[in-house]
Amino acid sequence: MLSRAEEKLIIGLSRRRRREAERLFLAEGVRVVEELLEAGLAPRLTVVAPALHDTQRGEELARRLTAHTEVRQVSDTVLRRLASTQTPQGVLVVAETPSAELRELRPDAGATALVLDGVQDPGNIGTLARTAAAFGCELLVALPGTADPWSPKSVRASAGALFRLPVAQEGVAPAWDWFSRHGFTVLGAEAHGQPISAGARSGPAALVVGNEGAGLSADVRERCHRLVSVPMRGSAESLNVAVAAAILIYELTRELG
Repeated sequence: MLSRAEEKLIIGLSRRRRREAERLFLAEGVRVVEELLEAGLAPRLTVVAPALHDTQRGEELARRLTAHTEVRQVSDTVLRRLASTQTPQGVLVVAETPSAELRELRPDAGATALVLDGVQDPGNIGTLARTAAAFGCELLVALPGTADPWSPKSVRASAGALFRLPVAQEGVAPAWDWFSRHGFTVLGAEAHGQPISAGARSGPAALVVGNEGAGLSADVRERCHRLVSVPMRGSAESLNVAVAAAILIYELTRELG
């Protein structure tokens, strides 16, 4: 059975302040929890409902979870109350938030980082993390004003990418000090920037994407070495931040082989 204290903890972790205070996050759904285990993250608390046992895949996941942690059995109704999704898949895990400190990281000579400057939509953050992982980025940096990468919606949208990619939440000045110290070229995504292909890449590079409505903050824009864009032939005024980042990251990484 799930204790009252455990229930309060899970409900509290829907809020950023509680997640940061406890250094815990929530993972929901079969695929996300599978990815969490594959990445070597140990569940702190696991809650399972009968819906998980509706499929063979769910049964196998339940067996794996039992081997890793004590499992709390609840009804499907209770899990729906605890989960952030309308139709949870019968499993919810509380896990320790992975920590990544820039000062402890030593990037490779051809490293690529994706930097989020005031991105507010958790779904976009999860998709951006998934994009960064797909194209071989070594790091995701969330600057002040960015929504929490470890919100349930971000974790779900990342499809496990957040478990395999260092995620550093850092101030602007310390982040740029680190980029400078390791020889990064910092490129800012801007609608009126140069085409991304207009300059050959040399050494490590960081791509900064800004807020969905306002774009890059003034301080960050001024610190970028170059502003880049996706050339568009059609009539659309702009692209979704995750779509634009995917195109720009592809261009930045394809020459690395």
